[in-house]
Amino acid sequence: MRKKLFSNLFFRASKPVPAWSLGLYRVIFGILLFILVFRYFANGWISRYFLDPNFHFKFYGFSWIGVLPGWVLYPLFVSLLFFAVFISLGIFYRISVFCFFLIFTYVNFLEVAVYLNHYYLICLLLFILIWVPADRALNLFHIFRIFKSGSIQNVDPIPQWSLYILRFQIGVVYFFGGIGKLVPDWLFDAQPVRIWLLRNSDIPIFGPILSMSATGYFFSYAGLMFDLSVPFLLLFRKTRMLGYSLVLIFHFLTWKLFPIGMFPWVMILNATLFFSPTWPIDLFQFLKSRSMLPDRENIFHFLWTRFPIHFRKSVLAFIESYLFFLESKSSISEKFVFYKVGMLRKKFDFILSDRILRYFWIFYVFFQSLFPLRHFLYPGNHLWTEQGFRFSWQIMLVQKNGIASFRVVNQQTGETNVVLPESHLSEIQRIMMSYQPDLILQFAHWVGKNEKEGTAQEVSVYADVMVSLNGRKSQVLIDPERDLMKVSNSLLNKEWVFSGDEE
Repeated sequence: MRKKLFSNLFFRASKPVPAWSLGLYRVIFGILLFILVFRYFANGWISRYFLDPNFHFKFYGFSWIGVLPGWVLYPLFVSLLFFAVFISLGIFYRISVFCFFLIFTYVNFLEVAVYLNHYYLICLLLFILIWVPADRALNLFHIFRIFKSGSIQNVDPIPQWSLYILRFQIGVVYFFGGIGKLVPDWLFDAQPVRIWLLRNSDIPIFGPILSMSATGYFFSYAGLMFDLSVPFLLLFRKTRMLGYSLVLIFHFLTWKLFPIGMFPWVMILNATLFFSPTWPIDLFQFLKSRSMLPDRENIFHFLWTRFPIHFRKSVLAFIESYLFFLESKSSISEKFVFYKVGMLRKKFDFILSDRILRYFWIFYVFFQSLFPLRHFLYPGNHLWTEQGFRFSWQIMLVQKNGIASFRVVNQQTGETNVVLPESHLSEIQRIMMSYQPDLILQFAHWVGKNEKEGTAQEVSVYADVMVSLNGRKSQVLIDPERDLMKVSNSLLNKEWVFSGDEE
């Protein structure tokens, strides 16, 4: 029975479906990637986050990843712009997605202080897109053929699992975002939403309403119900429009009220993958049937026809030859990749067989279903200790304020020096370090190492850290009598972190 169930599931997952929705998703996703990378240049983040600081916080197990010099790092970010354009246009698709995934993942491993949930999500989506044929519809060559013929051009279908795995990943973000909100602060105190809404009290007309306590509770419970229900509303055809309407309202409000970057726009786009694979064509035909779109005529076509016909023929001939050149190059590169993969399949047929890849995706699903729950393995309030907090879709759950200083004691002379983080860290590093225990430990080790190298004598480092969580009074976070130089970073419970149970 179980074997038959899995066989039916795999058969349905392999069923071919139209590629239109995935193609349009790729186009817009590439545009969002371009905007994301461009913001690094526009805001000076490359220098501020990676090149200027003397010290970088690292993820556990990845301290070996270093920051490349500026003359390498800036060209890498420039290449991300080009890869984003290629992804959107659907040329050199797999190579572009693979390279963007590698470089962007590398960038996110450079500094823990700038970790964002939606950057982690983008890395996961890029990884999935490496394996998904998202370039079959609405690539540059396909669009040109549509423009040239004046009619919709059919494309090869995609396997249905391409949409299934993406929908699963998006559903995970919402569902575990809802699970994360099942905590006393969110349920009983409407925190930290009430704190954040108070910051918008100066908005004309709506400001006084947003500052009301009842509004905070409404937003808290509405957010909880939204996260837990919207993946299932989007899954079923009868409730899909309701679900997407809620997606639009929810993410527009969070974009206006809270500073959470591009996350709302990424999720608004992601939710479109739950619609029918033919929804772009269905929408186009619907608008056309209601005379809301011009019939084979638009402003671009009108302006184009104002040019002399010989000029238009020459330009079209040039564009067509250039696109043919790009398509052949893209095809050659893809064939080269597939040739290499084919050679590997012959040598390592067991490793790269479809059956093994199928098991890999099963493992991926189980991992993404269990990994966000690892904070339950640690004692205490994970919002306070932050153990198992990252990579778990704990979204908009904490408002922390911390003050940290470090005492460096010379073990031979007993001399004590006080080190203030602001003397060595950037503003965002200082803020994030002041309430995250693993970052406090990393900085303590760095301070102790520098002091030891300067004096050639053993030192002890102690941290004095006071933290306020979600509007509570400040409490001691780190055992101030614990020598952090004798504490090693690990995935085990951090017993040197106080529980913070006081109210």
